[in-house]
Amino acid sequence: MVSILKRPLDIVLIVIAIASAAALFLAHEDPFARKALCAQTGFCPAIPHAQALAKILYDLAAGALISILFYVLMVRIPDNQRRRRYKKNLTSQYRHFRRDCITLILGVADGSYDSSLPDQLNDQRMFRSYFKARVTPDQVRWDRFCNNLDDYHLRALVKRMETFRDEITFILNNVDVPPDEPFEFLKLLSAAIHSVHDTTPEHDDIKQFSIFLWEILAGFNFAIDYTENNVFQKMIDAI
Repeated sequence: MVSILKRPLDIVLIVIAIASAAALFLAHEDPFARKALCAQTGFCPAIPHAQALAKILYDLAAGALISILFYVLMVRIPDNQRRRRYKKNLTSQYRHFRRDCITLILGVADGSYDSSLPDQLNDQRMFRSYFKARVTPDQVRWDRFCNNLDDYHLRALVKRMETFRDEITFILNNVDVPPDEPFEFLKLLSAAIHSVHDTTPEHDDIKQFSIFLWEILAGFNFAIDYTENNVFQKMIDAI
C-alpha cells in the first residue's frame, strides 16, 4: 500500500477501474444491476434516452477496462519486473562496494587480518565496534587507518566509490524513483561521491574523506547520530 500511495498514477488507475466496472454493470442492457441499486437505495431516476446513454456508457466503461488491462500487462508488469531486477543488482553492488572498501581499510589499518573479517564488518554495529576499539592508549583503529592512508589506497577507495556511483546514476536514469526521500538521497549520495574525486593525501582532505567514508560504512550522520538501520538499504527498498 505504501508503494502505491507513492505513485499517484496507480491510485488514478484503480479509481478508473472501479468506476468503469461499476458503470459496466449499471449500463448493461439487462437492467439487473440498476434494479438492485433501485431496490437497495431507492435511487431510481427516469432519464430521457436512457437506453442510448446506457449503451454509450457501457462502451466507454468496457474500453477503459480493456485499456487498463493492456497497460498493466504490457507496461506495469514488465516495469515492475525490471525495477526488481535493478533493485536486486543495486543491493548486490552496494554489498560488494562495502566489502571492497572494508577490505582496503583493513589493509591500511591492520596490515593483515582474518579473511572472514570483511564480511563480519559489513554489519554497521560490528564495523563501529571494531574501528572504535583502541589500538594504543591514545589512538583508535579508525584514527590509525586515517594516519596510514597513502595515495595508493586513497585512489583505490575513490575508484570503488566512483564505480558504485555509476550504479546509482544508472538507477536514476532508468528507474522511476519515487520523487521524495529515495530520489533525494540517491542524488545527494551521487553528488557526495563525485565531490571526493580530487581528494589528495593532504591532512584536511583526508579528514573530510574519512568523515564521509565513516558515514557510509558506520551508519553515522551528524544530524541523527548513529542509526541501527542501514539507511542505504532502506532507500533501495523504497525505490
